[in-house]
Amino acid sequence: MKKILIYFRSNKGYTLVELLAVIVVMIVVGVIISSILVSSLRGGNKTSTVNEVRDNGNTAMTRMARAIEFAKRFEGVSEVNLDGPFRSDCLPEEVGPLTPTPTPVHYKHIKIRAFDEGETTLSCLNSTIASTSATGATMALISESGISAPDSSCYFTCNQAFISQPPTIGINFTLSKGASSLFFEQKFSTDFHTSVVMRNLGP
Repeated sequence: MKKILIYFRSNKGYTLVELLAVIVVMIVVGVIISSILVSSLRGGNKTSTVNEVRDNGNTAMTRMARAIEFAKRFEGVSEVNLDGPFRSDCLPEEVGPLTPTPTPVHYKHIKIRAFDEGETTLSCLNSTIASTSATGATMALISESGISAPDSSCYFTCNQAFISQPPTIGINFTLSKGASSLFFEQKFSTDFHTSVVMRNLGP
């Protein structure tokens, strides 16, 4: 009996220093776990933003490329206005033998006609990429409201060696999202470039 009493009397609790040490360790572990979770979430948000921008860009590029490639007739290109004037060919300017090759013209609008005689104008306009029908109805080719195509980065090029050759149309634009956001995972910008040879010159 005396041995049992001596045991309980000598069995002390935790000291204040030991408790503080345990609390500090738990806080450090909690901070590490929280950092890992936050990093994972931010990485997931970044991936979502990248996929969203790329999906919109690829969709817009595919729709424009197919419309141009399979159009019945090339109607022209315009540098400034949706209403024209439209240049009906893309022949290079004649230059002298000592004159440097001129820089390709960046057009903002290209007009094509489909086999159903519907006329379509593809445009870089007001930070978006749009398709306008002959009736004036305009449809944006970028589906997400938070994604924009800066006007300075969006343009078409047009090359044609001779008048009987179908023109080659270059499509160029940059899509951006979250430019004004404070969080890096919500920001992304990437360039899109392709060239399309029209299959038909028309009458």
